[in-house]
Amino acid sequence: MERETEDLRKELLEEAYAGAFSGLGAMILDTDEIRRADGDELEEIARRYGRG
Repeated sequence: MERETEDLRKELLEEAYAGAFSGLGAMILDTDEIRRADGDELEEIARRYGRG
């Protein structure tokens, strides 16, 4: 479970960085939230990003 959480965290951070560098600058603000989030919070962020 811990491994899955960290994998999701990594994927979401990569997506936020990519979005920020492609012109959606506000996505960089999500990175702090993603870094601090627990597993349930990461799932919610993933849903906001259109996953699952």
